[in-house]
Amino acid sequence: MNNNSKNLVRGGLFLAIAIIFQMIGRVYPQVSQVFVGPAVNAVLLLTASICGIWIGIGIGILTPILAFALGQLPAPFAPFIPFIIIGNVIFIALYYNFSKINKIGKIIGVIVGAVVKFLFLYLCATKIIILLNLITNPKVVSKLSVAMGFLQLITALVGGIVAIILLTLLKKRKQL
Repeated sequence: MNNNSKNLVRGGLFLAIAIIFQMIGRVYPQVSQVFVGPAVNAVLLLTASICGIWIGIGIGILTPILAFALGQLPAPFAPFIPFIIIGNVIFIALYYNFSKINKIGKIIGVIVGAVVKFLFLYLCATKIIILLNLITNPKVVSKLSVAMGFLQLITALVGGIVAIILLTLLKKRKQL
């Protein structure tokens, strides 16, 4: 099996892991954003690191769509899915590119990627959605701005830290 095939299979496994985390969040909503957010963010960075940036981005595109399909993402948030996809792509691309610089690049990539993803999502949830009139219900806008607020920064940072720890452990075991 060539490297491209291996990476596609690995990417499929990472997508399955992300779906499992999302299903856990659906079944246990009280742990949803606190557990599922960091887990999915870790999966995004692990996929990019192990399978390559394009498969990582593919998973970053699919996870919000699948979260909606699984009921993990509330139906009124559906118009926000493209913004979540862009936020994921930003996070993955910044992490991936910084991780190639030097030994601390992964850490810098997680921090910069998490901050920019958070700022983008928060700006979109509090300003762009209203400007474009995509969601008009004030209660939904309010819930969306909370969901895309500071907790997004925390979940991205925690997910990034988990990904770095797992990558370090895999390298020590010579699995990468």
